Amino acid sequence: MQVVPRKIKLAAENNGLSIEWSDGHVSLYPYKFLREKCPCATCTDAHGTGAPRTNVVVDNPLPMFQKALKPDKAELVGRYAVQINWSDGHSTGIYSFDYLREICPCEECREMH
Repeated sequence: MQVVPRKIKLAAENNGLSIEWSDGHVSLYPYKFLREKCPCATCTDAHGTGAPRTNVVVDNPLPMFQKALKPDKAELVGRYAVQINWSDGHSTGIYSFDYLREICPCEECREMH
């Protein structure tokens, strides 16, 4: 049986994306974590250009002058993924539900991988 999201929420109070899965597991993905894990061809260098990854979020030594990274918009892509338009202008990443479950940052899931 495939595990699918029951509820997906951009959780401003947690500064992350929250997913309640059909098996009862709940995942919370901090925005910075998700942006760094962007699966698009540019961010993963799938084109083989050797270009630096554009998805690396660099900590600013002066955070008060850094615009907070957050989704401007998130949309479902069919019944298999979510696409996030980020405040840094990046919008080509499509996060499949399988990929999101695979990268769940909770302690329980990290121990399984």
